[in-house]
Amino acid sequence: MGNQYVKNLQSYDSYYCSPNDLVDFISSQQNKYCLFLDIDGTLADFQLDPEDTFIPQNTLEVIQRILQHKVPVIAVTGRSVQVAQQLFSPMLVPIAGTHGLEIQMDQTTTLQTDVQADDFVQIQQELKVLCQSSPELLIENKKYAVALHYRQYPEFAEIAQQIMQTLLQRYSALKLNQGKYVFELLPKQADKGEAIQTILNYLNIPKVLPIFIGDDRTDETGFIKINRLDGISIKVGQGETQARFRLENIEKVADFLASFSEVLATRLITKSQLVNGESICLN
Repeated sequence: MGNQYVKNLQSYDSYYCSPNDLVDFISSQQNKYCLFLDIDGTLADFQLDPEDTFIPQNTLEVIQRILQHKVPVIAVTGRSVQVAQQLFSPMLVPIAGTHGLEIQMDQTTTLQTDVQADDFVQIQQELKVLCQSSPELLIENKKYAVALHYRQYPEFAEIAQQIMQTLLQRYSALKLNQGKYVFELLPKQADKGEAIQTILNYLNIPKVLPIFIGDDRTDETGFIKINRLDGISIKVGQGETQARFRLENIEKVADFLASFSEVLATRLITKSQLVNGESICLN
């Protein structure tokens, strides 16, 4: 998209963007769009118990409007596909779950990744044993991963890490991810960036501008991929990042999505006027 495009992106770096200004910048690029969204910390606030997480109804309604404007919206999350689907219900959106290990495009289309994983049932049983002396820690079992949460007890961070490091030494095909108040063991090939590329290849939209919003360390591979594609990478909150833009919190993400939806609606009206010959051209 040229050096000027990159220069404009970099001018926003290292401070929080106004949602409206960011949408104005994006809409100045005459492209089709594809929107990739993390869930926890991006669309939904963190809860002490991950099972209590919810996406606000207003945000769900805005996403529905974006979909109605023919812009693909894909969730890219550490959550399993099944749990993520429940968070968006009754709306159906494509989901790259477990950091991209599970990709469900619709009710009949799955983009299966080549998962080389150990027996997670056995791993989950071993983790349960290791946590017997630390009942404050919360275990989350997934199809291709296991997570250990300590959000309710931040002082248990070191203990949680030690427990997961012990498991990691037993299973060489896994890697250890650290998120916000969570450690997670999962196959080494889990990569949000690769999931984004897989989905873009499947959708095959010409001249598409990919946008990815996330808040966590696990989103960094997604930001890197988006940057290589000359897309729009957006970090939510503080912390070092490869993202080129930054929004302050989930409320600002909601504002961004609402503004983006309004711009899409304006474009649709303008296009309709042009098709119906309502525009006036002066020679």
